[in-house]
Amino acid sequence: MKSNLTYILFGLTLSVFINCEAKPVEDTFGFSPEDQNVIVAGVLTNSILRSNPDGTVLDPAFGLTWQKCSVGQVFRATQNDCQGATAGSVLNPLDPNRYGARELAFCNSKTHACNQVTPLPQVLIPVSQIVISGVSEAYQVCADLGSTWRVPTLAELKRLTEVGRTALLSNFPQTPEGDYWSSWSNEQDLPGETAYAISFDRQSFGVEKKIPKTERNYVRCVRSN
Repeated sequence: MKSNLTYILFGLTLSVFINCEAKPVEDTFGFSPEDQNVIVAGVLTNSILRSNPDGTVLDPAFGLTWQKCSVGQVFRATQNDCQGATAGSVLNPLDPNRYGARELAFCNSKTHACNQVTPLPQVLIPVSQIVISGVSEAYQVCADLGSTWRVPTLAELKRLTEVGRTALLSNFPQTPEGDYWSSWSNEQDLPGETAYAISFDRQSFGVEKKIPKTERNYVRCVRSN
């Protein structure tokens, strides 16, 4: 009887050790599956972008050509950077990170005066569709580059953030930390007071924002190929 009890106890002990054996864990280096997907998407996007010697960046997958420099900056072909303008700004002349980048208003009126009302999306347009007239600095500064240049859509602007800020700077050097206007008014805002922007700040990189149209933010122009 004691012998049988010994065998039973041994069997129970062995089963505990087997069940408690450490299972192999897939090493994801601290990234969640969602994080890994974003990283892969970013690498693919960055590998597709092509920097041109004329100060533009080509995105053949989406049929787009971007200005390498933010509005107000000056491209230097020899250095392939955007440091051609005087560093700093009017409000902060000692700021070494802007290199002339300008902050512009989506519209001079917190209404639909600078964007179409219908159909959606409510994109920037040169002439008001409502009784209130409006002027868009963001629209005009891209149009001044040529008739094909424009403020990017929310989706186009969001695409640039897929690579992460460090990788972005390899194609778009001297990108200041701050919000960049898209060409879309916030369709959920019936009075039309706000528009969509994307954060390029390292603390909130890629975050979609809805900002009053009269506030000033950075602009990067784009054109369809």
